Amino acid sequence: MAIARKALVRWILIVGVALGWTAAVLWLGLHGPAWFESHFPSEEDQVKVAKYYPLDKFIISIPGDKYPHYLLLEMTLKSRNPALQSVLDEADPVIRNSLMKMFSRKRFEQLNDSDQLDSLQAEALVLIAKVLSDNDFASDVDEVLFTRMVMQ
Repeated sequence: MAIARKALVRWILIVGVALGWTAAVLWLGLHGPAWFESHFPSEEDQVKVAKYYPLDKFIISIPGDKYPHYLLLEMTLKSRNPALQSVLDEADPVIRNSLMKMFSRKRFEQLNDSDQLDSLQAEALVLIAKVLSDNDFASDVDEVLFTRMVMQ
């Protein structure tokens, strides 16, 4: 009787393990790829594509030697943060204010020099990052691009 009971328990244990193994294999076959992708993202999924966020155009009065000039400036911000658009929508007034102040302090001769574009873009990037961080916004801007710059 004890031998039959041990054999029955062993047989039930073997069948239980086999059924459990079969269920696990079937579940992984049906749900496994999605589960693994959600818990272990591939390197391709981790690479974020840069997005470009255009700002509204600026028209700024620039002092000159003989008479004032006007600057029409269109800018685009480059970022790998897909949620930057909502940050830019909220922070638009402080960004525009700080950029207006920065450019209105420049002289026509400074802005008319094409060698100064890179330094102006770098200065604008630093300014935008500072304004965003000072106002508790995420500052994930990678680059500032001038898409149109017309002076008159």
